[in-house]
Amino acid sequence: MAGRPSKYETHVKARFAEIKEWLQSGATDAEIAENLGIHKSVFCKYKSQYKELNELCKNGRRKAVQAIKAALFKRATGFQYVESKLIEDDEGHWKKETYTKSALPDPASAMILLKHWDKENGWTNDPQQLELKKQELELKKKHLESEVW
Repeated sequence: MAGRPSKYETHVKARFAEIKEWLQSGATDAEIAENLGIHKSVFCKYKSQYKELNELCKNGRRKAVQAIKAALFKRATGFQYVESKLIEDDEGHWKKETYTKSALPDPASAMILLKHWDKENGWTNDPQQLELKKQELELKKKHLESEVW
């Protein structure tokens, strides 16, 4: 007697194409689990148990992460965009007006990027803690070098 198939086979593996679409659109693990009809903890267990699902989740979100990075960079550095609107003149004729506008650089977005991309140059919420971690690393290196095998 073979027994009942696991929900992984029936509810998850069979829907890999849908899962990939959900990941690319930014769905969370909880949302994906709900869409699949399983509990989030079960979905997380499957991710740790089945390499193919783990890889799908890791790779499936790459597109969404890249889009977020690009949007954050654009926001941090400022950008220009085109805005249009229809305007009715006194005679009842409609005319489309187009404007080029500028979005100024956003300091908060810039700080987020610098804190993640340039930590070694001191971009952090807590510069003292960063310095302590550097000193701790140096001490660990010296300790390892002094040990004799």
